[in-house]
Amino acid sequence: MTIQTGFVVIDPTNGEIRAMVGGQNQNFGRGLNHVTGIKRQPGSAFKPFAFAVAIDNGYSPAFTLLNQKFNFNGWSPDNANADYSGYMTLRQGLANSINVIAGRLTIGGIAPPNQVVKFARRMGIKSELAPYPSIALGTSEVTPLELTSAYGTIANNGVHFTPISILRIEDKNGIVIADFLPEYKEALNSQTAAILTDMMQDVVNYGTGAGIRRYFHRPAAGKTGTTQDFADAWFVGFTPQLVGGVWVGFDDHRIKFTNWYGQGAKAALPIWAKFMEKAYKELDLPLKYFNLPSGVEAVNFCVETLELGDSRIAGTNCPDVITDLVMNKYMPQECELHKHGVQIKPEDKKGDIGW
Repeated sequence: MTIQTGFVVIDPTNGEIRAMVGGQNQNFGRGLNHVTGIKRQPGSAFKPFAFAVAIDNGYSPAFTLLNQKFNFNGWSPDNANADYSGYMTLRQGLANSINVIAGRLTIGGIAPPNQVVKFARRMGIKSELAPYPSIALGTSEVTPLELTSAYGTIANNGVHFTPISILRIEDKNGIVIADFLPEYKEALNSQTAAILTDMMQDVVNYGTGAGIRRYFHRPAAGKTGTTQDFADAWFVGFTPQLVGGVWVGFDDHRIKFTNWYGQGAKAALPIWAKFMEKAYKELDLPLKYFNLPSGVEAVNFCVETLELGDSRIAGTNCPDVITDLVMNKYMPQECELHKHGVQIKPEDKKGDIGW
């Protein structure tokens, strides 16, 4: 059985498809286009939609959740690397693709499943989505085109353009028969999109997508995706100018990759990275950075409060701090542990289920 690939690149600012490879037969004919004609589980590549809901609901990237297994009505996801710990920030959870952290978003009311479905639809997902907690781990099937288009919404400050491949039709005399314009709408708060973009840059800079930096060194953000039993491998990522999606797998659902060879970071990511490196070089695209809109600012958090599961803004007496982004309208409370230079012993939370 031959490994198949679907690859598409879109300009997120207008929805225009810039490149598409639907399979080995580039003439397609009656063949299968693996960008538009297949639906597969996106796995962890779907996680950004759950994190988008969490951010929009007022949770900062420094908000912490317990990185421990749970059982919610019989659903108990595992971390892919079997690594568990104490409290972990949402930023770390997304960068390192921690399943337990994503799962706690949907079971704890931070990103309710029905709200994740609503956000994903607005951002460009048209396939049927099941509003269960497992949606955070990408259990509903989507096409590579719609997933890539939805990532373009994040790249384009929350504005979604429907993908478009034909601009106009002319007759043999150059007379325009039909013009086509993409539809667009504001699907995501620009502040939410900017914070999510900043988090997804860490996926590329030090997380599961760090392999990008072997080839491509411009500002970039994205997310890997690996499905159960290594059936499908994904990487969807974007720069300020382009958004690209890669799916790698088999036409027959019963055929799987051999172990970690089917990981998104191994099978799909290099295709994206090598294309972007060459495209930027040959097209001589200018260097651009992701910008933060008004209403988003960087603040210091007290590390000790993060480790206790109660993220607070650092005061002048906090000994250890980290800097992260917040929306002004959802500013967390200030640390009480180190007020007036006096260490307050926190409540013993041993045995706390962490929900």
